Amino acid sequence: MSEITQDRMEAALHYLGETDKDYALEKAELERSEIARKRARAKVFLTVDGTVAERQAKAEIDESVTESDDRYIECVQIFETLKARRERAEIVIDVWRSINAARRKV
Repeated sequence: MSEITQDRMEAALHYLGETDKDYALEKAELERSEIARKRARAKVFLTVDGTVAERQAKAEIDESVTESDDRYIECVQIFETLKARRERAEIVIDVWRSINAARRKV
């Protein structure tokens, strides 16, 4: 791993500041897609005939449900990628702080 310089730490701080809104928007989109998944299942469940188990099975294989599941998975991937990058930036800042605290003690 490369050295954690002040420039790198400042870039990490800048990245966190620049991605605050993106993080919130992606989190909201993830929540929105989860709601859409539940609604798609409920809609199919209520419109098909059969036993509860049959209606649940029909809902699971319905095209609108699988599309909403795919959208949810895409949202998870986008959100988790952004979350991981932000966490890495936070680690860079923490490491820089630790290194500088140790230097001050010496």
